[in-house]
Amino acid sequence: MKPLLPEQVLATLGSSPAGLSWEEAKRRLSQYGPNLLLAERRRWRSLKRFLKHLTDPLSLLLIIAAILSFIIGSSQLGFAILALTLLNSLLNTLQEWRAEKALEKLKAWVPAYAKVLRDGEPALVHVSEIVPGDVILVEEGDRVPADAVLLEAHDLWVSNIPLTGEAAPQPKYVDGLEEEYSSYLEMPNVILAGTTVVRGSGKAVVFATGPRTMFGDIVKLAEEVEEEESPLEREIASLARYTFAVAMVVGLAFFAASLLLLHQPVYDSMLFMIGVMTSLVPEGLQITVSMALALAVLDMARRNVLVKRLSAVQTLGSVTVIGTDKTGTITKGEMVVSRVWVYDRDYEVTGNGYEPVGEFLLNGSRADRSDSALQKLLEAAALSSNSHLQPPQREGEPWRVIGDPTDGAIIVAALKYGVDRDMLLEEYKLKYRKPLDPVKKTMYSVYEKGGATYLFLKGAPRGVLNSSTHILVDGGVRPLDGPLKARVEEKIREYGEAGLRVIGVAFGSNTEEDSNLVFLGLIGIADPLRPEVPEFVAKAKRGGIKIVILTGDYGPTAMSIAVKAGIVGENARVIRGVDLESMSEEELARILREEEVVFSRLTPEQKLRVLRVLKKNGEVVAMIGDGVNDAPSLKEADVGVAMGVTGTDVAREVADVILLDDSFASIVKGIEAGRAIFDNIKKFVTYVFAHNWAELLPFLAFITARIPLPLTVTQVLAIDLGIDVLPSVALSREPPEEGVMEEPPRSKTERLFDKRVLLRSLAVGLVAATLALQGCLQAWRQGGWSPRLSLDPESPVYLKGVTMTFAGIVLAQMGNLVASRKRKGFPLEPGLLKDRWILLSLLAQLLVLVAIVYAPPLQLVFQTYPLGLQDWLNLAYIPAAVIAVNYALRKAGL
Repeated sequence: MKPLLPEQVLATLGSSPAGLSWEEAKRRLSQYGPNLLLAERRRWRSLKRFLKHLTDPLSLLLIIAAILSFIIGSSQLGFAILALTLLNSLLNTLQEWRAEKALEKLKAWVPAYAKVLRDGEPALVHVSEIVPGDVILVEEGDRVPADAVLLEAHDLWVSNIPLTGEAAPQPKYVDGLEEEYSSYLEMPNVILAGTTVVRGSGKAVVFATGPRTMFGDIVKLAEEVEEEESPLEREIASLARYTFAVAMVVGLAFFAASLLLLHQPVYDSMLFMIGVMTSLVPEGLQITVSMALALAVLDMARRNVLVKRLSAVQTLGSVTVIGTDKTGTITKGEMVVSRVWVYDRDYEVTGNGYEPVGEFLLNGSRADRSDSALQKLLEAAALSSNSHLQPPQREGEPWRVIGDPTDGAIIVAALKYGVDRDMLLEEYKLKYRKPLDPVKKTMYSVYEKGGATYLFLKGAPRGVLNSSTHILVDGGVRPLDGPLKARVEEKIREYGEAGLRVIGVAFGSNTEEDSNLVFLGLIGIADPLRPEVPEFVAKAKRGGIKIVILTGDYGPTAMSIAVKAGIVGENARVIRGVDLESMSEEELARILREEEVVFSRLTPEQKLRVLRVLKKNGEVVAMIGDGVNDAPSLKEADVGVAMGVTGTDVAREVADVILLDDSFASIVKGIEAGRAIFDNIKKFVTYVFAHNWAELLPFLAFITARIPLPLTVTQVLAIDLGIDVLPSVALSREPPEEGVMEEPPRSKTERLFDKRVLLRSLAVGLVAATLALQGCLQAWRQGGWSPRLSLDPESPVYLKGVTMTFAGIVLAQMGNLVASRKRKGFPLEPGLLKDRWILLSLLAQLLVLVAIVYAPPLQLVFQTYPLGLQDWLNLAYIPAAVIAVNYALRKAGL
């Protein structure tokens, strides 16, 4: 696109360098609307969300369970189930408010007040009152309130981090414009809403406000992205629909059989149908899943992974691709001088962040402070820098840079060598600074000392080189001839290929012209790789996870960082945003499937496009970001992951997961925990359905063998909603099994309730029910019952029999709990005695069972009868039998 020229913008908007009048500004405010970024409000949205959650399949199942409880006369249980259902729907509704809050947080990225010219005079107005045509005044520390074209720029540098994620500030100027630019971001005479002035000052005319700004485009993207159900949510919904349908069909079938074949009364047939349906419905599943995920969230928070959306815990375990920005995620997001070159010595600089502690190393050994050439370079670089260091204000806070972070990094490096700019400024008196030359990409400062004039130049290395005619070599000045210049060029290439931002430094004496200078050397500035990243990148790749860098930063720099981190090899492909524009969906999909690739110079729209193609390729994508520009991508991803320390409020609000320590290692740990959660959920789904099958068999025996009903509906509900909830949660607390990150991500086609879960739960349930029924029938026979005879439902003989069935199923589930802990090996291994959650659950099951059997009030509710010692001995073998069956199924591949 053509550059925006100030005179054309002023003419188009009917404005002038003196700004608008107050009256005209008021008229335009009514025409264009306030300069605000707010999410759209829709009436009844929260109520609709609540009703949606209240009518999802699992909630409907719980509501039906409550209705069944009321029908059988257990109103307290019915009210409890309804309360849990309402609470769960309310919590899910509250969780969804975060998207709206994220959009509202965008307004925090524009200042409350801004300086404008009204009637030719400076005025302070609320940011919402800025309109197209207003002339704004910006200076160091200001956040730009709207998109504007510069009329004047005085050493103006702007940080685009909120829009691009790029750490290095960008120079802004009004002269030397090119004929074409790819976007407003590339135009040096345009400043954009939400960016920050880190140095200098400027005057600009506003051409876009509110939703019409580039910032507003990001808001629209975030609004347009619809949140999809997580894999776990889809699995639970599918399982609920399947179970609901089966329960209804089987229940109605048995109601008809009881009524027409057995000629039972309608009321008894109805109770029988309720019993069958209740035994098939996993009433406690949703409660258990929610509790398990909530506990997993607490565990992950201790690992510095804060999960906002419960189902995102499991989704992390399904991730096949991690999309990540570079700055602040793979790297520290800090500018640090890592290398300094003076002819012909290459120094390595140690230290972290902006703390002025570190050393200069030459050939791996600590360098002394006798190198006059290095001393001269650092003095020149420090004097041409204009930032300030701020020591920690509180314990635990880092050193910070006020102003341009590149200048800050240079000042820190100088201090490491003993060069203190503040002390230099006692000798050198600043005359003036010359802002960035848009052609040479250099800037200089002119000082006076002892009656002499000195010029210190720094900037793009080739620009500095072209301004130099001599070079400092071993303390002496030599002409910068061909071989010497070639050596400097070679070093510039070496630093660039290492992913460093290269700064050239030169000086001149008794001159105020940036020509015929003495070249001093090069400074290599890095945004250092986070030290833990390579190890956890390797761990993720071993687990079959692909990592793709999606950054707004410079391609070669991103490539260098990706290679150092082990994300890609040296032959990987770099695709720029402009390259992406001419690429078809099919070609992009192929590249993402088959090649190692690093994406650079991407806009928020382009990041969104890459994520959508990845998802079309069947990938489960986690996106890591920290800037406002990442918000749409974080929302589009299956799991949006924001940085907690350096991330913006917007990114943190939109994300499903927040890394409290900003560490890439934490996301890999989160994926490992997510994989364990899916395995554990599968374990407790198998565990839950085992007791459902075990509860169904007594009702089948009732209709097929014409025996009294061996299990009551209240006993079924006691198992489903009471006794087996804590053990299910205990299974979800199992740590990741050994080698879980050596396995590939689970397939998207793998179901939570698959053939293996069905057969395993069915086999265990049938064994449990058969053994429990055996105890029931034995108790009835001992009481004088024989086949084809009926029993009084309130007689001690009948109640003792149903209590044996109930106790037998609970004991079987205790054995099932022990056997279900691990996918591999023998269930009774030494680790069992250290598994406090499993031991606590076994104790709780036993205590609740004893209470229901022996406590008179509970006997009335659950229709139980006190058992004797011999009765318990007759049931004691059941847990061991279930453990043996479980182990046999495991050896058979189930």
